[in-house]
Amino acid sequence: MKIVTKAIEILKNPICDNCLGREFSELLSGYSNEQRGKVIRQFIGFLIDSDEKVEVDLSNFYGIKFRNVKIKPQRPKKCKICKNFFQEKIDKVVEKIREKIKGIEFNTFLIGSIILDEMVKAQENVWAKVGIEYVEPIKSEINRELGKRVEKLTGKKFDLKNPDVTVLVDLNTDSIRTQVRSLYVFGRYQKFARGIPQTKWICPKCKGGGCTYCNGKGKLYPTSIQEIIEKPLLKVVKAKKSKFSGAGREDINARCLGFRPFVIELIKPIRRKIDLKKIEKQISRSKKIKVKGLKFTGKDLIRKLKTARIDKTYSTKVEFKKKIDKNKLKKLKDLLKEPILQKTPLRVVHRRTDKFRRRAVKKISWKILGNKKLQLKIRSESGLYIRELITGDEGRTQPNIADLLGNKVKKIELDVIKIHEK
Repeated sequence: MKIVTKAIEILKNPICDNCLGREFSELLSGYSNEQRGKVIRQFIGFLIDSDEKVEVDLSNFYGIKFRNVKIKPQRPKKCKICKNFFQEKIDKVVEKIREKIKGIEFNTFLIGSIILDEMVKAQENVWAKVGIEYVEPIKSEINRELGKRVEKLTGKKFDLKNPDVTVLVDLNTDSIRTQVRSLYVFGRYQKFARGIPQTKWICPKCKGGGCTYCNGKGKLYPTSIQEIIEKPLLKVVKAKKSKFSGAGREDINARCLGFRPFVIELIKPIRRKIDLKKIEKQISRSKKIKVKGLKFTGKDLIRKLKTARIDKTYSTKVEFKKKIDKNKLKKLKDLLKEPILQKTPLRVVHRRTDKFRRRAVKKISWKILGNKKLQLKIRSESGLYIRELITGDEGRTQPNIADLLGNKVKKIELDVIKIHEK
């Protein structure tokens, strides 16, 4: 179908410049759909004024002064497709968006929309008559035109890939929703106190509501690495919650004297420009932990942390039930000769898959501290449970130190002293 024929067919119903021009959006660059619509409307107006027989809704030419034909077009009804959205409503929507994002700190944004079903149907009816060779969907133009106006109003940048704020305009409910992109902060921590988990342990009985099992606290431990780190961050960015991801985790009763990498996600932050050096000092005032190297990062680093296979070196003081047989200590080197076959420990099997793992001990050394006490230094592959390597975990870890020494374990003090980052 020729362009003129298409234009005449479209103009048989009241239509605005945007919706007319959008049917030819893929022709010529440097024009808005509104500008294309005006040009096409004026060209058909030339045909009418030259007395060509053109069957159109003459109200589409309201305001055009004809010289040769005696026509006084009446004011048109609402656009058949957009219902005069671009002429009467778009600026009101932009003002609502401005109010909605007021107070949120951001540099980039994205606009999305849910449009009226009647708009979609009217658009498809036009396409059925004239084809879709050069068209752009109305939803795309609404998103773009809203974005251009919000960009001009706020001075912020429209960003399709990684916006700080996403705005969803629902024309069906006349409502606007916002989604604020999380802030991700990378750093490394040391833990100096025992009895602290890495993340919050919500009470499994009440799910955080508070019950007799957790003494009304909603969690099983008074604090965690996550809570100590999140407290000043949440306050300054005005967010309510966080998610914490570490490069592995130490036992609750183990210290972490080596610096462990982590990423903390701050969910729905109101502020984004913060002084991380200042926050780092605030967190490190705690006698329980220390952090260093805080910096902004992206979500993709979380996956890398969780999938990284990082060796750790442990120092542990072990007290045995019987006197240590010094002649058997050389058997500890046997741990280096073959993989350790380890079934999920009894202490965590209630919350983790019960399966076998093959892990390696890469270095081991020892120092006798007393008749029943031994200090061990062990470098192991990521994922090896060190307590169970020492105790044997009722035979679920083979080989193990207790069996090699023929001596059951009474007490273990465990420290992570180095995390071997790649």
